[in-house]
Amino acid sequence: MILRLSNKKLFVFIIFFLMFFSVKSQIIKDSLKVEVDFNKKLGNVKSMSGFLHYDNIRLLEKNIKELRPKYWRTGIRWSEKSPDDIAYLQSFGITPILVISDLYGYPGIKNNKNWPHPLRTDNLKNIITEVYNKFKNTVIYDIWNEPFHQAGFGDFDPDEYYQIFKKAHDIIRALPGGDKALITGPSFDKYDEKEMEDFLRFCNDNKIRVDILSWHELRDGEYSQSFTDDVQKLKHNIIPKYPNVKIKSIILNEIINQYAQFSPSKVLSVLNMLEYNNIDGACKACWVESDGVFNCNNSINGLLTNKQEKRSVWWAYYLYNKSTNNRVGSISNSSSISSFAYYDKNGEYLIINNNSGQKIQNVKIVLKNLIKIYKNKKRLRFDVFVLPDTGEKPLENLVFEKNGNIIVNEKKSIIELNNLNPQTVYYISITNGIKTQVEK
Repeated sequence: MILRLSNKKLFVFIIFFLMFFSVKSQIIKDSLKVEVDFNKKLGNVKSMSGFLHYDNIRLLEKNIKELRPKYWRTGIRWSEKSPDDIAYLQSFGITPILVISDLYGYPGIKNNKNWPHPLRTDNLKNIITEVYNKFKNTVIYDIWNEPFHQAGFGDFDPDEYYQIFKKAHDIIRALPGGDKALITGPSFDKYDEKEMEDFLRFCNDNKIRVDILSWHELRDGEYSQSFTDDVQKLKHNIIPKYPNVKIKSIILNEIINQYAQFSPSKVLSVLNMLEYNNIDGACKACWVESDGVFNCNNSINGLLTNKQEKRSVWWAYYLYNKSTNNRVGSISNSSSISSFAYYDKNGEYLIINNNSGQKIQNVKIVLKNLIKIYKNKKRLRFDVFVLPDTGEKPLENLVFEKNGNIIVNEKKSIIELNNLNPQTVYYISITNGIKTQVEK
């Protein structure tokens, strides 16, 4: 009986011992270190901010100025058929991507006999000629949206689509100055290596110049490695085999899937993924919302509510766009954590994105070379703001969490946070004693 009891006690002790060290190991595993080097200046980086469609672009002026998108992909039919919208977008430094197929119209169902097929009518030539004469080489011409797998956009057989693309390409190139026009494609609904290589092979064999390669990339940050593998193989192994195509850049003209569309942490992880792979630009896709309305409207693809209130995802784009100027180097020791660091005339800033499903404890932020900026200062103020995921609900502003002081020394300065909540973004400002105003 005594021996049995001893064994039982020993068993309980072993279980307690394993549980204790398992929890302790989990805490250690969950610790995070983020390093920022303010002497490693990356300058202005390529912005991954861009949007898709709108109802009335002029009602979005304030948001355009605050978000500073690089590209805006649209067909004029989405914008009250106003050609002046193109010049309006350009006045903010935005490059419009004009979708020819949106102007042409779609069959609705595959092989609709009542639909004027691009290969059997003059409709394509007439539309392209009219549009090109209006906009010349001030826009990017996107030949056809999602030509494969999507019944609503044509669902063409491969050779059928290749011939449509060639016809549109040849029409543009034959127009006065058309040899200098920027053409993008194939705008596939997803990345498929075989389909992409078949397209490039056809273009190469037929001397079709595709200035900008595009497809719709809906993988989120959890699939960043597969995206990286595909892009690196595409850039280094596939594209070089087809020199006649003369690819200059890659712009992903629809990003962010419907499950991630309102999530600041998921959105920032995607933008970080694109930056890491040196993508040249991107446009956020639009999806249906809980009220059944597609946000291809003046909500800026869901960044705003139908009452024009800002959602938390709006703030994610706002903070990201602030970071694209005067970027400096930053890195974390976790693949689930992305960071963007930058500076301006008022101070230094860091965006930390916990896109994991776990609360992360013991967060240490190491700031290098602050002393080179503040040579005669011994203390600086820091403010920490939280950007929660509010989904479709509005968020008036970031949530203030804490402030404190940083000791400036020769080697490095440290900020410590107790934890980072899962699926949450943190914004940290460092100033010379001035309280941060997130938005004026």
